[in-house]
Amino acid sequence: MRTLAIPAALAAFVLLPAAQAQKPAPDLSGVYTRSGGSGGARNPATEWGAETLPFTPEGRARFNANKPGKGPRQVPPALGNDTLGDSNPPGLYRTLIYNRPFEIVQTPGKVIQLFEWAKAWRVIWTDGRPAPDDLPAGPYWYGYSTGKWEGDTLVVETVGLDERAWLDEWGTPFSGDAHIEERWKRAGQDRIELTITVRDPALYSKPWTSSPVVYSSQRKTEVLEMIFAPIDEKEFNKRVRDPAAGVGTK
Repeated sequence: MRTLAIPAALAAFVLLPAAQAQKPAPDLSGVYTRSGGSGGARNPATEWGAETLPFTPEGRARFNANKPGKGPRQVPPALGNDTLGDSNPPGLYRTLIYNRPFEIVQTPGKVIQLFEWAKAWRVIWTDGRPAPDDLPAGPYWYGYSTGKWEGDTLVVETVGLDERAWLDEWGTPFSGDAHIEERWKRAGQDRIELTITVRDPALYSKPWTSSPVVYSSQRKTEVLEMIFAPIDEKEFNKRVRDPAAGVGTK
């Protein structure tokens, strides 16, 4: 009786249990709050990292035109031009760098992020669709995002961002043509880590990558409601922001 020879590589594949043939994607589900990373870099240009940003002339002009109420270049909010002062949405990346909880809900075809800040949500499509070339209904404050798994890392491509938002609290700009890649992965049992790479030739002469941002799991925390209602912002401006800047007091 003859023995049928099987190449070693093929034999290893045949004998490999089906459950091990394709390693399942890590489960990132949970409630998180930023606990470290880029925000401490104290770069005057951005909260996202310590490296000098490669501004184009247009990018530098846009950056200088933004007058934030926080950070190294802060001015009294009543004298600035932060769109949050009129109850506009913070937008995606400003939300991700801010210290407010968000929840990740992971399903087979999409990953959903539920943000406490502005009580907004964002969908990352992981069903194999590519990032669209055209978004006739856009732009979007929270962009249009598609993702895929590369080993233990969720790689996300976001396009269609509304350029009226900022990348952070300090007024770092982006254009409507920006493509931003996110890389999410576990950094421990109760932590996840994010880096972003910004590709925006109109404002930056080359792509730049952030320092890692770390988020810690908040097991006993739930995402609450924090909405910017114009009726509340108007009253807050009247009582706090305007008097702090000497506006309307003379």
